[in-house]
Amino acid sequence: MPRSVVAVFLCAALLLILLSSVGCSRQDARVPVAERGVIDLTGWDPARDGPVALDGQWEYYWDQLLAPDVFRAGADPPAMTGYLDFPGFWNDHVLDGRPLPGRGQATFRLRVLPGSAAHKLGLRLLSLCAAYRLWVNGQLVATAGVVGQSVEAETAERSLVLARLSGGEGPLDLVLQISNHYFRHGGVHYQLLLGEPDQLEQSNVWRWCWGMFFSGGLLVMSVYHLVLYFLRKKDLSTLYFGIYCLALVILNTSLASSYFLVNLFIPSKYTLLMSNVSLALYVVLPSLLYRFYRSLYPDVFVLAIKHVFDARSFSFLAIMLFLPSSYAYSVLSFYAVTSLLINVCCLVLLVLCFRRRYDDALLFLFGYVILAATALCELYNNIFGTSPEPLLPLGLGAFVLAQAFVLARRFTRAFTDVESMSQAMEASNVALRAEMEERNRLEREIINVSEEERRRMGHELHDGLCQQLTGARLRCSVLERDISSGPRLAPGFLQLSALLNEAVDHAYDLSRGLWPAEHEQMGVKPSLEAMVQRFQTSSGIPSELRQHLGCETCASSHLTQVFRIAQEAIANAVKHSRATSISVELSCTEAGGISLAVIDNGTGIQPGSPASGGLGLRIMAYRARVVGGDFAVSDTPGGGATVTCTAPCRNAKPRPEAG
Repeated sequence: MPRSVVAVFLCAALLLILLSSVGCSRQDARVPVAERGVIDLTGWDPARDGPVALDGQWEYYWDQLLAPDVFRAGADPPAMTGYLDFPGFWNDHVLDGRPLPGRGQATFRLRVLPGSAAHKLGLRLLSLCAAYRLWVNGQLVATAGVVGQSVEAETAERSLVLARLSGGEGPLDLVLQISNHYFRHGGVHYQLLLGEPDQLEQSNVWRWCWGMFFSGGLLVMSVYHLVLYFLRKKDLSTLYFGIYCLALVILNTSLASSYFLVNLFIPSKYTLLMSNVSLALYVVLPSLLYRFYRSLYPDVFVLAIKHVFDARSFSFLAIMLFLPSSYAYSVLSFYAVTSLLINVCCLVLLVLCFRRRYDDALLFLFGYVILAATALCELYNNIFGTSPEPLLPLGLGAFVLAQAFVLARRFTRAFTDVESMSQAMEASNVALRAEMEERNRLEREIINVSEEERRRMGHELHDGLCQQLTGARLRCSVLERDISSGPRLAPGFLQLSALLNEAVDHAYDLSRGLWPAEHEQMGVKPSLEAMVQRFQTSSGIPSELRQHLGCETCASSHLTQVFRIAQEAIANAVKHSRATSISVELSCTEAGGISLAVIDNGTGIQPGSPASGGLGLRIMAYRARVVGGDFAVSDTPGGGATVTCTAPCRNAKPRPEAG
């Protein structure tokens, strides 16, 4: 692979990471931290300092769902369990010597001491994966799902909420109820931001833009590859990668960085279903990606490993389908460990492909390294800790970028190969046309030489042997008259005279068959008549010639070939068909050509007979092809065979009408 391609890809990946980190750095300024359930924002100006994260120690009341009324002045305060650092999970804490379970319910409380300036404030709750209710100064400002103390009583729901608070000065008393009976960890995954509503909207615009960009790009890639597969179903790699990109679209929209996309298209009551789907995709995607790589490098990505990947994916899908959702989150840590092993396996196989110098293996390796690293970080942060910054879009962008390079290289090679093949094919076509023209020229030359040789031999027979035999016959006749008055003629002399007569007739017939003299004077009509008459005389089969010519004297340049085809067809009918009658038809076609038909009432075209595919038929078809005509042999209705030949005629003249 050219080093320039690798360098461009690395620079683009680094630029992608840099831009994302710049976007994330714009998020907010974390100034104060909550201590012992109170955060002091004195001196903090939302307009000047921007949103602030309510991180730090919140009051924590385990296994209690407390309303704001119990915290009013004069009421008996409930017993506090302790303090929990936000963002954080309560199952990281130990109570009475035992760690708290991830599933349960709790109430959190925080007092916010704002600055002196009065502002319209809002709270941003980013993808809090549980059922919750939030009060500010006793007013319910945000809720998601139905808070309950059991799986049956709770309705979990992922949320993305911007709670607008009433203006005014004075402290803010935040009371947050959370119940978690579905997910592995109970608590708050992401920061809670306090600031002006417009600022809170803008604080996530950058990451939302990235989320929309990645989702849109992946969706286009998915549709593009699926269309390629339906156009060329032989290439399974486009199918697997199209499905993989579509799964990544669903996965990316379920992340906190782009969860607003889910809210745009899916009702809130189905958000838990989307969470389960995205969780399943985390486990299933490696199996799908392995199939994609196997379609490209089948000798390295072996079938046995694919079966292991599939078994892992199907087992997790079975848990999600047939067991409560809590079981799936319980075993997720096991599948997270196997994901690490899967990534290591794929990386080793891609390195092996690169060492074998397979096409585009290095680009796949770079893209997979970045994707695997960010995907594992995202997965482990969601399972074992918090994830303040989304990392998976970076991996998706790098992987899509690597695939874009691969597609560009493949299409470039494909177009180059097509151009090379087109040029080679064009050169081959030119050479083939020249060869065909030369072969046709040689074939015509051979035919002309053959006909010229026939003409020479016919003339030599006519002017040489025929004349000598004729002289011998005349001499024999003179001798017969001279001795007719004398003794009786010997029988041998009479037989010799008869043989000389037959030899003279046969020699003249042979001379006319080789080259009819009428060709040069009267066209094909007298030649065909003489030929049909000779065959009738020699074979004893009644033969008929019917002609419908548009010219008084046929001037077609293909008369010789038409005559030879008729001669061969009649000879085949006499030798092989057992015919009792033969009909020859010669006429002009409406398109200005010559049409010949030789029809007999014999046995027809019998498979395996010499007439069904012998040398004679091939010679006739060859002669018709030489003159640019059409040749066909078919069975005649009622029995027999029909030989037809149609040849063009450039010198056709209208036949003069009788006047």
